[in-house]
Amino acid sequence: MGKGARTRKERAAEGGQKPAEQSRGSRRIYQIAGGVAGALALCLLVFGILYSTGFLQRNMTAMTVGDAKISGQEYAYYYNMLRSNFYSSNESYLTSMGITDSNLDDAMYDEETTFGEYFRQQTDSSIQRVYSLYNEAQAQGYAMSEEGQASFDSNLASIETAAQEQGVSAQIYLQNVLGMTLSMDDYKDIVWKESLGGDFYENTQAKEYTDADLEGYYQENADQFDLADYRVFQVFYDAEDEASKTQAKEKAEEFAAQVTDERSFIRLARENAAEDQKEQYAEDDGTLTEAAPLYSSGTVIDWVKDPARKTGDVEVLEISTNYSVMYFVDRYLDESPSVDIRHILLRSDETNDAEIKQQAEELLQQWKDGEATEDSFADLARQHSADGNASSGGIYTGVNANTNFVEPFKNWCMDESRRAGDTGIVKTDYGYHIMYFSASRLAWKSSAETALSNQDYNDYLDQLAEKYPSEISERAINLAL
Repeated sequence: MGKGARTRKERAAEGGQKPAEQSRGSRRIYQIAGGVAGALALCLLVFGILYSTGFLQRNMTAMTVGDAKISGQEYAYYYNMLRSNFYSSNESYLTSMGITDSNLDDAMYDEETTFGEYFRQQTDSSIQRVYSLYNEAQAQGYAMSEEGQASFDSNLASIETAAQEQGVSAQIYLQNVLGMTLSMDDYKDIVWKESLGGDFYENTQAKEYTDADLEGYYQENADQFDLADYRVFQVFYDAEDEASKTQAKEKAEEFAAQVTDERSFIRLARENAAEDQKEQYAEDDGTLTEAAPLYSSGTVIDWVKDPARKTGDVEVLEISTNYSVMYFVDRYLDESPSVDIRHILLRSDETNDAEIKQQAEELLQQWKDGEATEDSFADLARQHSADGNASSGGIYTGVNANTNFVEPFKNWCMDESRRAGDTGIVKTDYGYHIMYFSASRLAWKSSAETALSNQDYNDYLDQLAEKYPSEISERAINLAL
């Protein structure tokens, strides 16, 4: 051996350990490490099983409202429902913005909030509402009404029907819709609490509003209901050229000074129109804006809805890169009609169109051969309609000319010949709609009643929120979602 070289025994002796002992020590370390890794793998496996089956989520508390405990699983149900409904309703717009189902939660809802954070806020509010009403119903010993029970039963039946149509169990159907594991029993429990609370409010707290109530609300909030007609002539200028701006202002003021009535305004618009405005102002209505709603705000609308405004008022307003000569025509209450209808939607496509049409005709005849009342129609809607309002008897209230419904459906609703009790079948891209006309009234009264109802409902919820305060567990929610 060369200088300084040592045997394995010598090196081992210097370390105070024999080669055989070192080997056994290494094996023990490997055995311990292997045991820890195995235990960790087992823990992860058990965790995965408990999580995938929903056991963990069912047995951890994500939120409390009063004394009621909301499990992580139930929290996830409300979150997923809100998320799913939002995405399906706005999919086209979201896709155009590059937002898909997979990146939705991390995308920005506004400048400061992600969609995930927004859904969390809405979930917290929904659970607070549902459990406040449920807790109060329980505290008062409230029993579900017959109508409420029928609506609850219809909800469950619709799940079973949809599952059968897809050839899967109800639980698998729920899992596909919600993107989470939820048993039918757990679903029933969640829906029961929401149904009982809603039924309690409708039958013990909801108010009926008189015409005097509606008139009083209108007087206090006229800008929400009134419409206005006005005319405007625009004189544009170059924002970077002060001389251009001065000339535009002088032209607008000279125009305004010559206006004596509405006809003179129309004539002056033709005479003073720039080359690119001549075609627009050639027509009498070229300067006219009709039925403008007044609930928004802005330079023009704020001028129009000024309480002191009167017919014939003229003024020049500076707006961005133009001076606008304004002429006020009229302000009035929207007296257009709105209607309440019920419908039963039977979805169809090109493969089963004839069959579904026949089913619609048979269902309508079944109703006619029975009691033929609005209540019996509502019962049929709860049993058979594929629309989201089936549980409420297929009701749509406050439908008017501006309601965002497909044209064939809306045209049937708004037909002036309609009378209470009228029925029919309408075909749309969604399928066949069995229609029932319930009532007609002025649109502003319908809007006022909705506003009053929402106001009273929210005031009551605020009272209950003080009685049943909520707390959340971030750790449990993060695990649940």
